[in-house]
Amino acid sequence: MEITVPTSWDDITLQKYINLRPILNTEMSDIQRVINILCVLTGEKKEVIKNVSLDDYHKIKKKLAFLNTELPNTLKNKRFKIGSHWYEFKLDAKKLLFGEYINNMEILQDAKDNQEVIFNNLHKILTTICRPIEKKRFRWRDVKVTGEVVRETADNFLENMPISIAYPIGVFFYNHLPNLTKDIKTSLIAKAKRIMKESKEELDSLSVGVGGQH
Repeated sequence: MEITVPTSWDDITLQKYINLRPILNTEMSDIQRVINILCVLTGEKKEVIKNVSLDDYHKIKKKLAFLNTELPNTLKNKRFKIGSHWYEFKLDAKKLLFGEYINNMEILQDAKDNQEVIFNNLHKILTTICRPIEKKRFRWRDVKVTGEVVRETADNFLENMPISIAYPIGVFFYNHLPNLTKDIKTSLIAKAKRIMKESKEELDSLSVGVGGQH
């Protein structure tokens, strides 16, 4: 049986890493660990994986040695391609959707007593600081972000983003969370005040219009 295995963290998607975490964090024999890892990476059942020859087992174990190393904590480029879409890592609280803020605050609240909540929802968190971009007339431009775009981005990150990109950004987010949260709150309050002011002005103008008809 021939099995192709990843040889670096660049080859492990966020989804695969989430599924691998329970195995990597549990004490077990080398053989059990390799079998369980291969089940996650290939989607095959244990009965199938056990058909691997002893010689191939040793080769596979050697290739998977990187799983015992630290996750990369440095982002090589702030602009990157995931799947068929381009994204840019940037902090801009002014462009955050209110729904995103609410969802992330709920996730972080649940994560206080369970670190796994962060990893399991990292694809959703990353959408707030990794925005879709596109190239038009030789220049990179922001893609208009809607609720649907956010959901599509989260799914794309989960299925296709390498953990070598996701983890460094996740660490940055966690380390800068207090300041980021403050900026987001300030931005949302300012946005809410602006909307209320515009609504009031619109209502006032309507009142004047109605009054002028009498």
